[in-house]
Amino acid sequence: MAHISIIYTVPFMILFVGIIYGFAINSENKLEENFIIPHYTHYEELQQLFNSLVQKYPNLAKVFSIGKSVEGRNLLVLEISENVKERKLCEPMVKYVANMHGDEAVGRELLVYLAQYLLYNYGKDERITKLINNTDIYLMPSMNPDGFEKSEEGKCESKKDFSGRENANHVDLNRNFPDQFDRRTNHLQKGGNILDGRQNETVAMMTWIATEPFVLSGNLHGGAVVASYPYDSGSLTSCCTESKSPDDELFKYLAHTYADNHPQMRTGRACESDVFQGGVINGAYWYEVIGGMQDFNYARSNAFEITFELSCCKYPNASEMPEYWKLNKESLITYFEQAHIGIKGLVRDIDGQPIEGATIIVHGINHNVSSTNHGEYWRLLLPGTYYIHAEAWGYRPSEPINVIVKSGEPTIVNFTLKQDNYDQGELKSDKVEEIIKSIDKYGFLHSTEFKHHNYIAMEKYLKELNLNYPNITRLYSIGQSIKKRQLYVMEITENPGKHSKNKPEIKYIGNMHGNEVVGREILLLLLKYLCENFGNDKRVTKILKNVRLHVMPSMNPDGYEISKEGDVDGIQGRTNAKGVDLNRNFPDQYETNNYNKKQEIETKAVMNWIASIPFVLSANFHGGALVANYPYDNKPEYAANGENPSPDDKVFKALALAYSNAHPRMHLGEPCPSFSNGRLNSESNMLEKSFPNGITNGAAWYSVNGGMQDYNYIHSNDFEITIEVGCTKFPNVTELPNYWLQNREPLLRLIEMSRKGIHGVVRSSIGNPIPHAKISIEGIKHDIYAANDGDYWRLLVPGKYNVTVNAVGYESQMQTVTISNGVNFGEGEVTLDFTLMRDDPEHWSSAYDFRLMANLQNVYLKNAELSARFSQLESHQPNIAEFLAGESLINMAIHSLKVTNNIGAPEENKFHIGLIGGLFASQPIGREILLRLATHILMGNQIGDPPIERILNNSVLHFIPGIDPGFDNIFNMQDCNPIVYDEIGKKLLQKNIVNSNKLNKITNAFKTMLLNEGYDVIIILGSGALEVSYTDDNLNVYENLAKNYEHSLRKGTCNFLNNDIKEVQNYIKNTI
Repeated sequence: MAHISIIYTVPFMILFVGIIYGFAINSENKLEENFIIPHYTHYEELQQLFNSLVQKYPNLAKVFSIGKSVEGRNLLVLEISENVKERKLCEPMVKYVANMHGDEAVGRELLVYLAQYLLYNYGKDERITKLINNTDIYLMPSMNPDGFEKSEEGKCESKKDFSGRENANHVDLNRNFPDQFDRRTNHLQKGGNILDGRQNETVAMMTWIATEPFVLSGNLHGGAVVASYPYDSGSLTSCCTESKSPDDELFKYLAHTYADNHPQMRTGRACESDVFQGGVINGAYWYEVIGGMQDFNYARSNAFEITFELSCCKYPNASEMPEYWKLNKESLITYFEQAHIGIKGLVRDIDGQPIEGATIIVHGINHNVSSTNHGEYWRLLLPGTYYIHAEAWGYRPSEPINVIVKSGEPTIVNFTLKQDNYDQGELKSDKVEEIIKSIDKYGFLHSTEFKHHNYIAMEKYLKELNLNYPNITRLYSIGQSIKKRQLYVMEITENPGKHSKNKPEIKYIGNMHGNEVVGREILLLLLKYLCENFGNDKRVTKILKNVRLHVMPSMNPDGYEISKEGDVDGIQGRTNAKGVDLNRNFPDQYETNNYNKKQEIETKAVMNWIASIPFVLSANFHGGALVANYPYDNKPEYAANGENPSPDDKVFKALALAYSNAHPRMHLGEPCPSFSNGRLNSESNMLEKSFPNGITNGAAWYSVNGGMQDYNYIHSNDFEITIEVGCTKFPNVTELPNYWLQNREPLLRLIEMSRKGIHGVVRSSIGNPIPHAKISIEGIKHDIYAANDGDYWRLLVPGKYNVTVNAVGYESQMQTVTISNGVNFGEGEVTLDFTLMRDDPEHWSSAYDFRLMANLQNVYLKNAELSARFSQLESHQPNIAEFLAGESLINMAIHSLKVTNNIGAPEENKFHIGLIGGLFASQPIGREILLRLATHILMGNQIGDPPIERILNNSVLHFIPGIDPGFDNIFNMQDCNPIVYDEIGKKLLQKNIVNSNKLNKITNAFKTMLLNEGYDVIIILGSGALEVSYTDDNLNVYENLAKNYEHSLRKGTCNFLNNDIKEVQNYIKNTI
């Protein structure tokens, strides 16, 4: 008997999945540098250039002015960032300022070059793309545009009157800033301020520095070649004595970062008579500068600034500028990358609100940085161990902590500060009365009636909650039951109604079995508890600010209405109105049977809901036992009894334990008692067993085919567990308060588990989100997919993981992440963003398809064209390919291509593989894939590809691409699911076909081909679904092959499920 592997796909899906990733980005010598020309850009031209760059790169570039010069010229700045309209939280700001002395022109033109280099090569070069994606870059080519216009090209020294060097008021701007060591420079008069009496350009720069949280800065000068670092003043002599800052070692490192990458600067002898050891020097040691800008940055802001002297000649001829670019390019980029060393993080209060102006103190370094209005901070530090704490006015200082800083990426250190309880005085007024409502023992602010809610009462309850709490609730329905009752869901979160990249989506479903009612009632109570405590209870407030919870109290409202209070273990009301058990009605990975071959209306509604929202975590609440049950719920028929763990068994156990351990009884694992009315023996064995730690693998307990929790895991990103909340299915109303108290904490604890693991956003190199990108964890054979906004949430237990992201049309990217332990909300959570570089089909083809450009054609071929292409393959390599199109009545009806080494030689010892496409005219994808596969095989053989040679030495490939000729009659190629009558695949299933017409002749020819050719394996390519099915064999070889192939497919649920190919599979299996 032949074994059949059936592959469903959508147009061009299979051809590209899993093999387009990994193409190397452009090498350095291919980066665009056509703009590096021997030229100086003057003021008017600079304005035009920056405006044109903004017009060309509106999402990457923005031009603005921080003020005006004395003569009214704008002090232009070009900002460059992946989303220049809004800086990302914790993204560091960096700046280069040049031409402070107007006659020192090299730095000015280098920044003009740098701006174009960054923008032109964004998305082409991985390093540049990463820099722009993670750094907010500001480039100011000229702080002294008036002076530049008065300077002369080719003049290596300043003019005698310093015109050009100084601004239009003949003031040296690098002596015009307040100096921390010389109070005379502060210009403070009675009633005045620190800006009084300073130059326009200085005031603009001081204001910019003071109001923007720059992290790193460079000041570009000329007249020497050296990196000079703070302090510039403060020594007792005018030279030759260092004035060290508290961050002296860090400044030396930063200076060397630039100098070491500059071929001339690092020698320390670039200019005649100059000797700078290693190309760096302490500013005051070189010569004293009082009122300099680099010291002002360090003393008055968070920014670390170094002065870079870039040329021996201050204003060299323009012809020399391309060489200066070559000397400085690497240094300019590497220096900016240092903004990502040290530590960074957020300072927030206990409600998660940012604290502005908090001070981050590194013990032993007498220099602090402060937090922004968003609570962000950055503190550059060298690798090492530091003792750090944060403090802010009105808050208690944080406890000092040891922080290990490693080289490379920054260490994330967040601080949470508690407010000081200081005496604010008493409010004395007889018109104001403070009323504090007390919380009752159940956690409610308002009196709560514990009762069973029928459909009408439940509907009223939900609508009243929504009416009373419109800012945190949204009531919607995902469909109707058989009896037309709404399947209500209440979304509860801060600002409901829209998916947020910053909030995981969670769902709780109750009452799937209509007579198991405890889940229904505790979920209604949970909604009330969350509503009443939002803004009053810190934990609840934090939850609703950080998750989006969807609660469906009843999935089976029809079954509930016929259930009876007091039912311990009965079945009345368990099923829906058609008598179908909804937890046996979902598509199953192992079995399709009478219970799940057709989905009920409630099941379809939930399946569509799962497909429409990127759920991360969910729970399904049942009754009749006391245990947390996790996937898988069943196993293949041939498997031995016992557990069937999923690839994420550790995660599921952690989720189940989170609920069980928070429950006062569940974690004990005790069996349910025997009830007086007795149970059937099998049910008694199942429900009255013990569960270690209160959890169980579903298959180890008892097999459930067509269950909802497995469907969630297999067909979406959702990790669902099933919670059996009690031994009695429909307890008396008097027991509900106790059920609520037992489950309140577990319900909250499980919600908090939604943020364990990793989450982030997958973006393209130009900042656009990449939906449906695949996130894979090395060693865990289960992938999840990014949502429409590119965001993803992947639950993981603590540990170290290699995470790879793939997306069609993009290079893959792998990052390593370590998830720490932590039980509290927000602990054990890591943000991991990905930026993917664009791939292009031609490079993919070169890397993986022997550069077969014909395989990239975006067209469906007609029947005659398809046969002609296969015939050409034989003519190219007749020694391995034979096109069969007329040698017999069978070949006249169905054209095929046979491919193997040594065509014509005996083939009985070779493996015969039938590759079938176009069995249904409405499913033409197989036709095109088989043509491309055959072309690939022949080219691989021609160039001596070892895997392909092995295949052809040991097997015979029978390509049968276009069986149904009806494809030529499809006129609307835009219709994804065209309706075609009398398809060969359907005729194949009919009995007693008479050779009365062409279609019947083809059908009978195909049957004869199946019976006579002796195929060992048949692979049929169809479409209309995203799945792989297979026939059974004793060694499960075909199952494993099918599962491996299916693993590479993008997960999804088709609106229209096509079972045509499965029916043909069964026909072939039973026929041959």
